[in-house]
Amino acid sequence: MKKRTYTGEADLKRLQNFNAAAIAATEHCGYLHPGDIPHHIYNGNRHYDPVDLMTIWEDEHGVAAWLLADPGHKSFDAQVRPDLRGGAFERDVLQLATERTITLMQQHNIASDYLYADAFRGDSARRELLTALGYEPDGGLPYVLNKTEIKAVEMPALPPGFAFRSARGIEDAANLAEVHNASFGSNWTPALYQKVMESPGYAPERELVICGPDGVYVAFTIIWFDHLNRTGSFEPVGTHKDYRRRGFGRALMVYGMQQMAAAGMVFATVAHFGENEAARGLYQVCGFKPWHLLDDYKKQTELA
Repeated sequence: MKKRTYTGEADLKRLQNFNAAAIAATEHCGYLHPGDIPHHIYNGNRHYDPVDLMTIWEDEHGVAAWLLADPGHKSFDAQVRPDLRGGAFERDVLQLATERTITLMQQHNIASDYLYADAFRGDSARRELLTALGYEPDGGLPYVLNKTEIKAVEMPALPPGFAFRSARGIEDAANLAEVHNASFGSNWTPALYQKVMESPGYAPERELVICGPDGVYVAFTIIWFDHLNRTGSFEPVGTHKDYRRRGFGRALMVYGMQQMAAAGMVFATVAHFGENEAARGLYQVCGFKPWHLLDDYKKQTELA
């Protein structure tokens, strides 16, 4: 077994292919959608160098596992090939994930009583290994991965002056940073979002927006494709706080599913935190139903 660091775009494609194949073998249980991988690396960890965060294991069959430490979220992604799950190798991956993430939190002065991990409810092997490594259930509501078959539906009409469009490129970075901030209360700057737009895996034509008559973006989403499993994913989905409860979120998701279908997708997925009732309601209206539940686990870190 060979362990190495991440090298960039070629590795990203390898990891996306790895996850697509694992999803095909497991009905998605235990794995990130291939689109989540660049999103987690370059968006969720935008303040860090991916080389510092990522570890890849390879054997004679190709990628055996990969790890993304996520110090900012006090967590990590650890993906292990289906034939290697539940044994000593996965335990070693999780042990390194724990140690590496805590080390990075120390280096970046991130204080926390706990380190967090998650496990699909159907993944008993992961749950048992986390428990053996000293993690305990967090006790909160589960994270929900939803799925729907993409069907032909009539497009909702937008108010006069509003229109669907895709991002054009880095010239849209300021507008996209603004709608991200207004949707989630985050702290994007145009320069920081431009960095994401220039990262591997991002494609401006897959960042969809509704543009208002004054040029402001009132809703946005990024759609991702898993061509092997013919499944698209929405990540993230946001509506500007000044334009909520006007149907823009649903309209954009219906539009997004049309774009997915045009790219050959048959199914769509989207996820939300268990306590996010607004997201739950939006996705149900769009035809999504819960598919997999994920529970949080936590381990004391003594980094408070």
